[in-house]
Amino acid sequence: MLKQRVITGLVLIALIFAGIRFLPTELFALFSMMFIVGLGAWEWAGLTGCYLPEKRMMGTMMILMASVPLVFLPLPTVAVLWVSVPVWAMALVALWYYPNPQGFYKQHSLQMRILGIFVLLPAWFALFKLHAMDYRYVLYLISLVALADTAAYFTGRKLGKTKLAPALSPGKSREGLSGAVVATAVWAGLSAFWLPLPQGKEVHFMILSLFVVLMSVAGDLFESLLKREAGVKDSGKILPGHGGILDRVDSMLAAAPIFTLGLLWLR
Repeated sequence: MLKQRVITGLVLIALIFAGIRFLPTELFALFSMMFIVGLGAWEWAGLTGCYLPEKRMMGTMMILMASVPLVFLPLPTVAVLWVSVPVWAMALVALWYYPNPQGFYKQHSLQMRILGIFVLLPAWFALFKLHAMDYRYVLYLISLVALADTAAYFTGRKLGKTKLAPALSPGKSREGLSGAVVATAVWAGLSAFWLPLPQGKEVHFMILSLFVVLMSVAGDLFESLLKREAGVKDSGKILPGHGGILDRVDSMLAAAPIFTLGLLWLR
């Protein structure tokens, strides 16, 4: 299992890096749309109670059709990304009160499926716009979220005592989160020297990065909420040893729109 996980991880890293570095922005947008929006919508439907393949395929095709014009139409970037702000504000409230009220998510499965549109689309659109600004921003965001996850895991294993969200993810600890914040603060400080940031905005960039790390944890926990309500361990099986697409991009769903909005403000 570990060998399979490592192999899949290495292949993913190589493909993602090549796509970000060498694809023109429009092609990057279309390929990332197929994975994040297309496969993400398929898995989201399954997590929210839609099990019939025909219905899941119809919903997936509809959200993909809604996504394509965003690549080519001159839509206001900030307006599209701001959609995610109230969505993740509500998600934070849901995480705070979970598991109450009992049965709420199963009783509102249709609304939860619709919510997926306002989670997946802005996250993908944010990555698309980051790539249009400079591909290095995309690489930085992915590395930031990955470093936060890795640092939290190892710090939590070594020092973790206080559970962060025991009802959702018993393995996460407050000590692990503290380790993630420290590690990513260092990485943000170093990255400020090679990213094309406005002069004098380095400290602001570090603060933004730390806030994005906290939001990435919220994205991870919200997907855990969906999986617990669905009674499954993984969102899918498309990635051997890793689960589904949502299992890999859950942190990015919250982090990408917030990071892009903050970066646009800095610029």
